[in-house]
Amino acid sequence: MSTPTDTARPTWGPDLDLGARAFWEQPFEVREEAFARLRAEHPVSYHRAYESSLLPPDDDTPGFWAITKWEDCRRVSRDAETFVSGEGVLMEDMPEVVILATTSFLAMDGPEHRQVRGIVSQAFTPRNVRKIDAWIDSVAKELVDEIIDLGEGDIVDLYAKQLPGRIFAFFFGVEPGSDDMHTIMEAAERMLAWDDPNCALGRDALTTFAEEAERIQEVAMARADHFRDNPADNLVSWVVNATFEDRVLDDWEIAAFFSLLGSAANDTTRHSIGHAFRLFSEHPDQLALLREDLDGRLDGAVEEILRYVSPVQHFRRTAVNDTTVGGQEIKAGDKLVLWYCSGNYDEDQFDDPRRFDILRTPNKHLGFGAGGPHFCIGAALGRQMIKATLREVYTRMPDLHLTAEPEFQVNNFINGIHKAEAAWTRAD
Repeated sequence: MSTPTDTARPTWGPDLDLGARAFWEQPFEVREEAFARLRAEHPVSYHRAYESSLLPPDDDTPGFWAITKWEDCRRVSRDAETFVSGEGVLMEDMPEVVILATTSFLAMDGPEHRQVRGIVSQAFTPRNVRKIDAWIDSVAKELVDEIIDLGEGDIVDLYAKQLPGRIFAFFFGVEPGSDDMHTIMEAAERMLAWDDPNCALGRDALTTFAEEAERIQEVAMARADHFRDNPADNLVSWVVNATFEDRVLDDWEIAAFFSLLGSAANDTTRHSIGHAFRLFSEHPDQLALLREDLDGRLDGAVEEILRYVSPVQHFRRTAVNDTTVGGQEIKAGDKLVLWYCSGNYDEDQFDDPRRFDILRTPNKHLGFGAGGPHFCIGAALGRQMIKATLREVYTRMPDLHLTAEPEFQVNNFINGIHKAEAAWTRAD
């Protein structure tokens, strides 16, 4: 079957309508019930364009194929010759100029992608990675020092938001506690939560996305201008002075990279940490397992958090040739949305996938994408921040538990958590 025409598009009830904003206002568990049905009955299904205000659809706006199985997500992600990123990486469309200015190599293909990603990769030398790891461990300890005697509070605001926020402040070369640091932290959260009223602040989605990206870029470019002539130990300096095949990044490429870094890398880590606190509160048996052998089980706990939470819920590709996916004919120009949040619960890949199990092995989740040339460049960094958090918090505040239902974002891209009131005591 070819892509449905405007007059022959399948219609879904509210429980399976991925194009409805109301679908994404539901709890994750309710949405997973819908994805479970799609995996079982319609693993590759066609849906209407999302009710977006980034670039509002009209009657002629094509919909997308929802890819819900682990193996199909993996295959499409790794076949960069057939399925490209340059046409957009979100379920929602946005103006081409906004894509170019904010998504960096994430929305590039072929030689251009290889070159820009190659330049950025030069910043992550073994020496620089060791320095980053030391920063992370130091900030994790510093944050627990600050909050341990409070005994209660919003652990998302007090810790989950702060750890990546302070680390990215180091990256940008700004002072901890400065106005620039708070700008980066606030803009990172709001940029990727354009559908959420708490982050949009009365603005439409496109304005929210563009304005918050601009705030991040203003900070980054001011620092880039300084560090070109005054190299220092921070990521801005490393990136602006990096070369690959005798090429350095242009100013607009630097701005785009740091809007991507300040939002996607910062925000996804913040929400992963927030969900980690929630999960161990809801599953005390798993916390007991972790604390029995903290060093031996940390890595497995991090991987299971990433699988269970799916901090990035989807990415999109566009077919450039006629092909098939999961037995379904796909035409050149069709949009495919890879639902990592569904693939990570695929019953054909994971035993009892709705069970949170830090001893799960193997655990080949899609938490940083499904492989291929666009695999997350910050995967090791994200893992290290979660790992440092679990070690520091559950060693020194081992009884941390939520005292109220957490508040979640309305978001089809990031699995976001706004607030989580918690209580804890200092370890004896």
